[in-house]
Amino acid sequence: MNSDIAVPLLLSRVRRLKVPLQGPLLVALAYLLGAEAAFYIGTLSDQIFALFWPPNVVLFCALMIVPQRDWWLYIVAAFLAHVVAERGVGMPAPQLLVAFATNCMVALLNAYAVRRFVGDPPWFGNFRKASIYIVIAAGIAPAVSALGGAFVPILGGGALEDYWIFWSHWYLANALPNLTLGPVFLIWFSDGARWTRWKLSRRHIEPAVLAVALVCVCIVAVAAGRLTTTSFLPAILFLPLPLVLWAAVRFGEKGASGAILVVAVILTWATLHGRGLFPGEDPEHSVLALQLFLTGLSIPVLMLGALIDELRSAERTTRGLAASLVRAQDQERRRIARDLHDSTGQHLIAATLIASRIEKTLPAAAQPALRQLEDMLQQSIREVRTVSYLLHPPLLDEAGLGLALRHYIEGFLDRSSIAVELDISPSVERLAPETELVLFHVVQEALTNISRHSKSPTAQIRLMRERATNGDAVVLTIEDAGKGMPGVRGVRQLIGQKNASTRGVGLASMRERLQQIGGRLEIDSVVGRTTVRAVVPIREP
Repeated sequence: MNSDIAVPLLLSRVRRLKVPLQGPLLVALAYLLGAEAAFYIGTLSDQIFALFWPPNVVLFCALMIVPQRDWWLYIVAAFLAHVVAERGVGMPAPQLLVAFATNCMVALLNAYAVRRFVGDPPWFGNFRKASIYIVIAAGIAPAVSALGGAFVPILGGGALEDYWIFWSHWYLANALPNLTLGPVFLIWFSDGARWTRWKLSRRHIEPAVLAVALVCVCIVAVAAGRLTTTSFLPAILFLPLPLVLWAAVRFGEKGASGAILVVAVILTWATLHGRGLFPGEDPEHSVLALQLFLTGLSIPVLMLGALIDELRSAERTTRGLAASLVRAQDQERRRIARDLHDSTGQHLIAATLIASRIEKTLPAAAQPALRQLEDMLQQSIREVRTVSYLLHPPLLDEAGLGLALRHYIEGFLDRSSIAVELDISPSVERLAPETELVLFHVVQEALTNISRHSKSPTAQIRLMRERATNGDAVVLTIEDAGKGMPGVRGVRQLIGQKNASTRGVGLASMRERLQQIGGRLEIDSVVGRTTVRAVVPIREP
């Protein structure tokens, strides 16, 4: 059938099926641009066989996010882009068809197996998913498709006895992009909602500096490879490794895959353009050695990034559960405080009224006992009100941390002989409810420890706002002049003691509460001075 008739007929059938064409057209464009990028990075002497081939990743990722019933349309779009790209470099038709068949095979195998064994997105984020992805996308699928792809250079005149060399090149040319480009796109797609809210901030300085440093180190490694002997080659190859590990540890799989991509592109381009790290080898063997090195580097780094992401996810989950526990505890405290105030307290007040009513009916001999009963009832009312306030002060919700602390310290002065000085910076405004609650409980616990253990006649409480590189923080400092905790430099040392006193339990409680809201506890103690410092990042209430 004439192509002038076939293409419009195909388009008319697609329109009748009501299939949107924007997606396939976008994939075709991305496939073509990926092929051009691969040719720019470099090819072997035949000017056809590219050793870093992103188009297959483009098709694979497209198949991952579209329904299976539409796969055929995206394959057709990729085929048209493949024809344009390969004919542009002069690839004969037999090679072109075999190359696309193997490209299509690796994309289909990847998409089907990842969907089947990894499941729904997110496709990364833990060690298990990353391991399955690596086995599929960097192992089974490219290895199987390379059995046919190795015939592409043979059809172009390559020697049949070099089949396994061609197989190795074809396998690594697909495995390496799957280890670098594939995770970048799939992670980006899984975090699509967060990418739409992306804003430039100070926290993006570190990844930008890391990327620039990695590019510079790779360039230096290439230059050093040309000037040194082969005995220094291992040291030169591993020059980018510290920065790659930094990216994996700091940014998880996003950083790991991005760093490996930068290293792979720069070193492959330099090797294919005659300025590589293997000056004594022919291009085919030097690139094969580089591909093996990059693939071997990519797998453990990507799995390290997956472990980092999994640990951080577990930490977020644990912190969320701990925060839920704190909220549940606070709700229970509020309920008990309300019951004490509205029920038990009211019953005690009613008892005092009843006692005053029966006062005139009692004989004179019973009057002292009645007075004693009234005094006990009044004392019980005061204690119930105090316990109710200590469980959850209503001023904390109504007026904020500052007024609640002032009211609490006034009551603390009545209950103890310790002179407490409170200094709240004007820059400290209303904080998040959870932050205010935790800081209030830290003050409670610290003053209780001072009253019970330190024997200090005074205490100083300061609440201020401080600027930091990663954002503002509120700093709460409680200082006393008591007997101290000699030898203690940090709460963990104190808590770890076998015979820790109740003071250690209180500090452990403070530390746990602060960690639940992203804060930290610092302690410095000598005889005559103990300082407890709580630092909490500020977030909007």
